[in-house]
Amino acid sequence: MQYIWDRFYKKTKGFYPFFKYCPKKYQEYYINKRASDTLGYEYDYRRPVSFNEKIRWLIYNEKLQTKSLLTDKIKVKTYITEKVGVEHIAPIYGIWDNFSEIDFSYLPNKFVLKTNNAWNTNMLIYNKLYSKDHKKEIKIITDRWLKMKYEQYSLEPQYRFIMPKLFIEQMMPTEKGFYRCDYKVHCFNSEPIFIEVDGYKKPTRFYDKAWKVLPYKLVDNGEVVEAEKPVILEEMLEISKILSQGFSYVRIDFLRSSNKTVVLEMTFTPYSAMIPFLDKKYDFELGMLLKLPV
Repeated sequence: MQYIWDRFYKKTKGFYPFFKYCPKKYQEYYINKRASDTLGYEYDYRRPVSFNEKIRWLIYNEKLQTKSLLTDKIKVKTYITEKVGVEHIAPIYGIWDNFSEIDFSYLPNKFVLKTNNAWNTNMLIYNKLYSKDHKKEIKIITDRWLKMKYEQYSLEPQYRFIMPKLFIEQMMPTEKGFYRCDYKVHCFNSEPIFIEVDGYKKPTRFYDKAWKVLPYKLVDNGEVVEAEKPVILEEMLEISKILSQGFSYVRIDFLRSSNKTVVLEMTFTPYSAMIPFLDKKYDFELGMLLKLPV
């Protein structure tokens, strides 16, 4: 049977739509095979040891419906507001089923256009006249986003339960002199452990809670450039501790804004549970720190 599965996987080139109709046992094989090819070691989320394997195990064994609710980029704002206050979210101007419904007359000149049902489905609009002048092109893109069954490609089942919506939120100003910078606080067992920093056009960097550089690097990441310690560090750690309560693992994503600390989203399976560490030993070291529920 293993030989047959190997041949089928090779023939289909790991193309997901074929696998979803197959028996559950093949689906497990497919996930492990795809991750093994990506990470360079024998991945097995049913017997998890590494950090990535444990993240995958948790998505099937811990609060899937709740994680789906909090993965929804609209509904998570309600959770954040209830836990830490409305001042920590980017306000929403409106929610629609499709782009044609949007009335631009009452929108500000700058805003962010997003969907709630996937990763990296957003547009930064700096002049709303652009949206009016390019309605046809933007509609084609957003229609594709809304129709996307993201869980089929990312292997993240929490997206399966999200009703696709288009929404527009306020474009949060960044601090003067700083490029856009996202801070991602990885929390293990409701405790912030390390911070991942993603800056626009800058490589990913990793820091501990005291802002000391960690040796983690990602594959094809380029030369790492040190990031300045953010003034909002302590506030981010405190918010992360509150929002991560009740979860074995979650990553809390923040935006460095000029006037407040903004929580962007909560992420339960970063990189689809296939974070490509350049040195695999860190995947296993972090795996030792993440304790699974008994």
